[in-house]
This record gives sequence, structure tokens and C-alpha cells, in this order.
Amino acid sequence: MTITTLITLARPKSSTDRRRSTLLVAAVAVAGVFLLAGQRIMGLGSVDGAAYSTYLTEDGLRPGVVTAVVLLAAAACALALQALRLGTAARDRRLAALRLGGATPSQVRLIGAAEAGLSGLLGGVLAGPVYFALAAVLQSLPQVGRVLPAPALGDLVAWPVLAVVLALVASGAGGLLRRQLSTEPRSEPDRAGWQARYVTIGAVGTALVVLSLMSFGFVRIFAQAAGVLLAASGFAPVAVAAYGRRLERSGDPVRMLAGGRLLHTARSVGRMLALLVICGGVVGAVLAIGRDYQLSDRELTAHGDFIYTGLGFVALLSLFAALAAGVAMLAGAADDLLDQRSQLAALNVFGMGAAQVLRSVRIQLTGPAAVAVGAGVLIGGGLVCSFQSRVDPTADTSSVVVFVLIAAAVVGVLAGALAALATGVLGGQVRDAVDPANLRTT
Repeated sequence: MTITTLITLARPKSSTDRRRSTLLVAAVAVAGVFLLAGQRIMGLGSVDGAAYSTYLTEDGLRPGVVTAVVLLAAAACALALQALRLGTAARDRRLAALRLGGATPSQVRLIGAAEAGLSGLLGGVLAGPVYFALAAVLQSLPQVGRVLPAPALGDLVAWPVLAVVLALVASGAGGLLRRQLSTEPRSEPDRAGWQARYVTIGAVGTALVVLSLMSFGFVRIFAQAAGVLLAASGFAPVAVAAYGRRLERSGDPVRMLAGGRLLHTARSVGRMLALLVICGGVVGAVLAIGRDYQLSDRELTAHGDFIYTGLGFVALLSLFAALAAGVAMLAGAADDLLDQRSQLAALNVFGMGAAQVLRSVRIQLTGPAAVAVGAGVLIGGGLVCSFQSRVDPTADTSSVVVFVLIAAAVVGVLAGALAALATGVLGGQVRDAVDPANLRTT
């Protein structure tokens, strides 16, 4: 296979392919920006204390900033992996057709790797301008807000190297996702056992959180974070499947349709909901810490700018990650509509039109998103209150607990309302999916 043929076969062919490629490019670009920022901060030498934020000038705080940036890059990479999974059914059918047409398994994997690698390379190339623009904007902020140093000559060297590395990683992930491609349609998807595996993962995470709460230590804070991550990743897909089964038992056809789609996409939706839980947990922790310092008379309140600047940046970055997860959920819903367009067109013939299908999509997205974000705020705020009560057993945390409960309810409702509004952008995809002309393709 020549390079020209490989690139031609790897280029996006449909609206779903273009949507997946765009989301992958954006996710890789965001990951590249964070990685460039991390290497710049890590290589920063001694600087003037008046030039940048205390988070950069203090040697003891700088490794923590680098760690946070790397974790954000990892979250962006997780979003990129989810983008690679969009359109799996339609893309696998296209690649299976190539396989049946004479392409070898290695050539099929090579096409998948090239498809992901091209998007990864473009994302790595875009990461440079975005990073330089972000650094320039942050230099215009007051001293307390300059959490990113001015670009240096080394960034111009790191940028192309990082672009190549991101392209190679993306192509490797794209090739691995094609390793289990089947050329024969399976009559029954692999349902047996996956819920048990996810419940086991969630139980391990819950046990880790409970064990870390039994004793005090700063190292156990990281154990709690890992436990919450495992618990959210394990229980979210199972909860989505349970919610889908509940909707399927409803007498409302619209809710039954939403439940069927949730059961079909329980694992992919659950992964995005797990990310929303983590983002909500970060927001809940930030709100609890901020409220505690606001009510306390500790010496730390004298450094309010330092405390609130860090909390503000953490909250903004977690909101960005939540927005990215929401975009991935919308893209997945659009892909699901495209994959089921023949069935939806048949339902339209029997009276279920675009309005009802759009309402089912809204039910599919709003409830899980609201519960995930609200639960995350409650978990994050609750862990902070538990930590504070062990640091100072005489402290009264009841007001902070009440504040966290109210914040969880408010943020959850806002997340659900935002998800309901966001489903409006799928109106065009819904109308295309229910078009009776789709029946002619079957």
C-alpha cells in the first residue's frame, strides 16, 4: 500500500468521521498545551519573586504545579481516547468491508493508525500557537495570576518534538483499537461479565477511600483521590445501565427509546460521567476549602489572594475538563443517532417524529449529567470536610457541610439545565436521522 493510498483511505469520509477527527485534534492540542506548559515550568530556574505567581517562585510549590498540569494533560488524553472510540460501529463496518475486499489485517490496523496519527499530528501542530497565545495572555494578568512563565527559546524546540510524539502515540492508539476488528457481524454483543468487572473496580475504589479515611496522613489524600477515580470509573457505567433498564420499563415510548440507547452505550457514557464526577469532586473540594477559609480566622486568610487564585484556577480547569466531557457525550449521542438512522426513520413512519426523538436524547443526557456532577460536588466537599475535622477535631464544620449540600444541589441542577440546552444543537442530526429516505439504504 502506497503512502498516497494510505492517506486517502485514512481521511474522514463522513460527518461522523469529521466530527471524531475534530474532537481528536482539539483533545490532542489541549494535551499538547498542558505538556508544553509543564516542561516550561519544570525547566524554570530561579526567577524574580515579583515577576510571577508564588506558585512558580517557590521551589516547594513548583513540583505540585507541574504534577497538576500533567494530570490535566492526562485528562485531555483520556478525552482523545474517547474521541477515537466515536463512530466505532460505522467505522468498523467500513474497515471490515476493506478486509473482505482483500486488505490484510495489518493493512486495516495501519489505516486506523494513520487516521488517528494524522489527527494527532495536526493537534500537536496546533498546540504550539495555542500555548504561546495562552502564555502571552497570562503575562498581562496581575502578578498573582501569572502561573505560566513567558515562552522561551526552548519551547520552539520542544514544540515540534512534542507534535511528533503526540502523532506517534495517537497512531499507536488508533492501531490498537483496530486489533480486534471482526469481519463478521456478531449477533449478540459481549454483555456477559462486563458489569461484574466494573462493579469490582468500583468496589476496590470504594474500599480504598474507606481505608484511607480510617487513619490520617497526607499520603492517604492521594489514596482517596485514586479511590474516587476507581469508584467513579467502575460504578458509573453500571449506574447508566441500571438507569437505562429503568427507562426501558417505562410506559412512555420516548423514555423507552432513551433507555435503549443508554443500554447500548452504557460503557462509553459511563466513562464520560466518571470524568464529570471527578470534575464535580474538584469543584466541591474547591468550594469547601474556600468556604472554610472564608469562615475561619486562621493566619492563612491573610494570604487570600494566594489561596483564592489557586482555587480559582483549579476550578476553571476542572470546568474546562467537564465541558470537554460534555462535548464528547454530545458527539457520542450524534454518532449513535447516525448509526440508528434506519430504525429511527421507521419509527418516524409510525408516528414518532423528530420532536419525540430529540426529547428522548434530552432525557438520555440531562439526568445522568446532573446526577454525576452533583454527586461529584458532594463527594469532593465531603472528603474535604472529613479531612478538616481530622486536622482540627475541635473545629465546627457544620456550616461547611450545609454549604456543600446546597452547592451540590445547585450545581447539579445547573449541569442538567446546561445539558438540556446543549441537546438543542443535535436538532439537525435528529431531523436527518428520522428522514424516511434513510429506509431506502436498508
